[in-house]
Amino acid sequence: MLFMIDFLSLKKDAYGLEITDTHVRMMRLGRRHGRLFVAVAGCLALENGTVENGEIKNEADLTAALKKLAEQSAAGKKKKRYAVVSLPENKAFLQVIEMPKLDSEELRAAVVFESENHIPLPLEKVYLDFEIIPSKSLSRHRCEVAVAALPKDIVDSRVRVCDAAGWSPIAMELESQAAARSARVNCDSESPAVIIKIGDAQSSVIFCSRNSIRAVFSTPISNTYFVEKIASALGVDARRAEILKSDCGIEEFRHSADSPDSGGGEEKKIFEALVPGLVDFVQQIQKYIHYYQTHEKFGMEEKKFKKILVCGIGSNLKGLDGFLSLKLGVAVERLVLPIEADIHRLKTAGFLENGVHGYAVVAGLALRALEIETFGAENFSFKCNEKHSVPMPAPAKRALGKKIKK
Repeated sequence: MLFMIDFLSLKKDAYGLEITDTHVRMMRLGRRHGRLFVAVAGCLALENGTVENGEIKNEADLTAALKKLAEQSAAGKKKKRYAVVSLPENKAFLQVIEMPKLDSEELRAAVVFESENHIPLPLEKVYLDFEIIPSKSLSRHRCEVAVAALPKDIVDSRVRVCDAAGWSPIAMELESQAAARSARVNCDSESPAVIIKIGDAQSSVIFCSRNSIRAVFSTPISNTYFVEKIASALGVDARRAEILKSDCGIEEFRHSADSPDSGGGEEKKIFEALVPGLVDFVQQIQKYIHYYQTHEKFGMEEKKFKKILVCGIGSNLKGLDGFLSLKLGVAVERLVLPIEADIHRLKTAGFLENGVHGYAVVAGLALRALEIETFGAENFSFKCNEKHSVPMPAPAKRALGKKIKK
């Protein structure tokens, strides 16, 4: 499901561009001997208050950050930089609805009409996109459609900033969509899967099945929560707390959330600082899983999860996968990206040595950008899951169209 801005067959470099409350990240992928590799990557911290809760509060500061991010890498040498840009999960409305099978134009009109019953905002204030989900349980005359909508001001502000910074968006998509694309190489896309994305300022619990996202739930626990708690407990700065998060974490104490009976020092303090939030996090995940399994129309076999994948910049908390597995009773694995990266070469652009798996969202955006580079936006949209986009009517599309066609 993509918020497509211009249907062009591009033969130019395209990047994934992730914008969060605390950082901006970019990545461009290439292929070498049939394998994916990171051609360009970078990460830059944002000033406090630049983006809050997914909303851009200071467009000038974000524009400057995106320019600086490009200048720190080979992307800065490009006069024109095309990008697939992330959209904030917590601002989106995602709903799976059942519809009669219709031709493309009729279905588009019917979805827009039906969406008024599911989206708690006037349709003239949102951008709407949808995709057909393959279904085995419905009759041949019915289909399921995943509908996503975002407020126009959230999308338009990203368009303005990217345009001012020299990044021309060719598509925009939700963080969960990008994370799910990165995860598909780790699991059977037809089988049910849970992806836990621990982001900079919030986390998402993503349910996927039949090669599509079925539901997404957001929770406030995040990498920022981990770092702040560790920094406070040990009296260190954020940089040192980041290192302790991945080097020490909760590995030694994860077997008992009640009273760790051995050890001490930094590991014990970190565990004691983080475990209350982690226990609450587990309870929220259990609640989301129960809700999903009792509300989805699948048979029970299609609701059983063989494993849970964790990704996002906060997923490198040492021992987190074991702790979640112990408490949830399901195998939990870190998402592994099948991408070759020369870490030492990319360090200068802010690419974190211990956090490659934390780049799941921007890697998913970069995968989409590479597919647009290879196939062109129009060809690939037709190829993937009968995607249908409701065109962007606002000045955003007109301005971007002029920008890209120069």
